[in-house]
Formats: sequence, structure tokens, C-alpha cells
Amino acid sequence: MTRREKFRQITMDEIKSLARLQMAEGGTASLSLNAIARQMGMSGPALYRYFESRDALITALIVDAYQALAAALEETAARFGDQPAREGLLQVLLSYRRWALDHPVDFQLIFGNPIPGYQAEEAVTAPTAGKVFAPILRILERAYRQENRPYPDFLENLPPQVQIRFSQSMQDFQPFLPDKVVYIGIVGWYHIHGMIMLELFNHIQPLVSDPAAFYRFEIERLMDLMNL
Repeated sequence: MTRREKFRQITMDEIKSLARLQMAEGGTASLSLNAIARQMGMSGPALYRYFESRDALITALIVDAYQALAAALEETAARFGDQPAREGLLQVLLSYRRWALDHPVDFQLIFGNPIPGYQAEEAVTAPTAGKVFAPILRILERAYRQENRPYPDFLENLPPQVQIRFSQSMQDFQPFLPDKVVYIGIVGWYHIHGMIMLELFNHIQPLVSDPAAFYRFEIERLMDLMNL
């Protein structure tokens, strides 16, 4: 990497860091390139040499967040790779919550309310989004295929309206997954996402004495229902 390239990367990292601070203070919709430029002592046009638009900066932040979360989950999956699928899945889902609480701005950026006026570049964001769920789906596949755990009975009678659809990112990273594995993954995400978002916005804390214990208990209960 040349000196010019290093300086460019350092500047882009600083822009991203200030963008995250902005969003932490005012929400994801508060992002302003002109405000970042003023903080850095730059003109607006100068900053646009690094990110051509607000949307380009948001996309870069989304990709970074997906990659960081995916890396955390993959690291956990690798550490527990020699354990039964149930234990590996439990640890990966606990890691999912820890990452969300440690990086609330990034988590809300990728899974929270849409930013007004922003349209995601799916060709850029979808592949990294798929990486987040790859370790979870691999563990589920191992549980039902290699460990021969029976699928829950309710999967035999799903109405047509709730059949799963394979997104492009799913097709790219998990093209041969059984529909039932994907459906179970969606159900699990539906539950854990709700718990995490309630905790991030301090809605669950007044209701349960220990949100971490509540989260773990509900994961274990859900795995029981799924014959894991």
C-alpha cells in the first residue's frame, strides 16, 4: 500500500468513526456528511472525494457491520465446532447478543428502522448479510442431517402463505440447504431479534431481573421445541 493509499484509508476510517458517533448521539437518520466534514476541518466537496454520497457512506458502514458480526459468529462457531450442534448453536446465539449490545449503533444500522431516503445497494450488502447467518445455518444443518435430529412436527403442515423464499444472499452462501432448515433459522432469528431489540431500547429491563438469563432460557426453550 502506497503512502497515498494509507492516508486515504486512514481518512476513510476517521469519517466512518465520526459517522458512528453521530448516529450514536442522534440516531441512524442523523448522519450528515457536511457535519463530518466540519469536524474534520474539511470542505464538503473534499469529503465527497472519499464517499461520493451519504448513501455510499451508509453502505460502507453497513458492510463493515455485517462483516464484524459475521466474524464474531464464525469465531465462536469455530471454537465450539467439536461440540454437539446444540451447544455450538447456543454459544453462537449468545455471541450474537453480546455483539449487538457491544455495538448497538452498528446493530441498529443493519437491523433497525430504515434510514429515510436510503436505498441499500443489495449487490454490495446482500453478500455480507449472508455471511452473518451462514454459521447458524451450518450448525442447524449439522443437527438435522448429521446428528439425525427429527424436524419438529409443525413443519409438516405449513400453510402456503408462510413458505420460505430464498434471497440472493442465501442462494450464494447456502444454495443446498433444505427448506426446513432455513425455516427453523428464520423462526429462531425472529425470536432472538425481538429480545435483543427490546433490550437495546431498555424495554425488557423493567420486566425481567436478568435479561441475559432470560435470553439464554428462551433460546434453550426454543431449541427444545425444535428438537435440538
